[in-house]
Amino acid sequence: MKKHLISIALVGALTSASLHAEIHFSGFASVVGGMTTSSDESLYGYSDNIDFKEGSLFALQASSDLGNGLGATVQLEAKGKDDWQPDFKWAYLSYDASDSVRLLAGRQRLPFYMYSDYLDVSYAYAWIAPPTGVYDVPFDTFDGLGAVYTTNFGRVDASFHGVLGRNTDELTAFNTTFTPELNNVMGLSATFTYDWLTLRGGYFSADVVMSISDLDALAAGWEQAGFSDIAANTKIDEDKGTFVEVGFQINYESIIVVGEYTQLEVENTPLAVEDSYYIMAGYQFDQVLVHLTYGVDEGKTDNYTSDVSYGLDPTLDYLKQNTETALANDIQDNTYITAGVRYDFHDSAALKVEYTDYSDKNNSSGDAGLFRVAVVTVF
Repeated sequence: MKKHLISIALVGALTSASLHAEIHFSGFASVVGGMTTSSDESLYGYSDNIDFKEGSLFALQASSDLGNGLGATVQLEAKGKDDWQPDFKWAYLSYDASDSVRLLAGRQRLPFYMYSDYLDVSYAYAWIAPPTGVYDVPFDTFDGLGAVYTTNFGRVDASFHGVLGRNTDELTAFNTTFTPELNNVMGLSATFTYDWLTLRGGYFSADVVMSISDLDALAAGWEQAGFSDIAANTKIDEDKGTFVEVGFQINYESIIVVGEYTQLEVENTPLAVEDSYYIMAGYQFDQVLVHLTYGVDEGKTDNYTSDVSYGLDPTLDYLKQNTETALANDIQDNTYITAGVRYDFHDSAALKVEYTDYSDKNNSSGDAGLFRVAVVTVF
């Protein structure tokens, strides 16, 4: 109810503001249906029952030019998997300090990826949704300051995007929902485009605090047992998290090739170091694009309890077993292949059909096939 009142207040405020500045409304939507190919399979939130909720979303964006380089942008998004509860993805002021420098303040999207600027706008790319392994950082927005600088070096167009801020959005990890603190979020991405080739890279860091009850209890146990170093590695408290991304895109005549690699790490914690990459190749036939994507997701953990032997003490055995279980649950070694077709049947809408074959090398019961179909649009 509270969020509905906020939405109504927002519309009222925008209507009132229209007396002073022109407001431009735009939006995008995805209606996605999907199901796995077997009754014992699940993937990306889908099962063998056809589902039109998990991947569907609607969003409305309002932007206004307030004059003299000042602007305001708000984006409200509702996802089916969140029971259609509206969420403010963007809410920021912008100021064009010059033709090449734009300053941003407020809630913004972090420029983590190749497609960060239109992460949920399925109409803007080939897939129904970007490859999950690469695009699975548990948060993609922040509250703070940003700056975008655009320039060129001869025939090379360049863009640099720096950020500084904080994030305290609710997320789920280790089967627990909690509100972390991601302090001192900062970083820079750079994009270079020459004719048909685009190259991109980014580096981001944050001080991570996650109060996860099971891990905190294990850390307290290790501390009480006299293993303060293991306790420190089990508790996630002001540990440095880093995110690295490199990518490329080739758009040559009817050929498109895109690839990205990411690494996510939170130092001295039970969280796995996640390495993910994909490469997609596609060919455009008039209104139809066919594409094929191969991706790999790996998560590796360090067993920092290895110096403690079993059999020394029942309490230590309990702590060691449960800590190693937590570490093992975060390990992953997955590959997937996605084949898809996009048909632009309308000037502002497209029909997409995809099949994903997913393989879990650590646990074959996690293997799955997923079929999805979507109608996506911008308006």
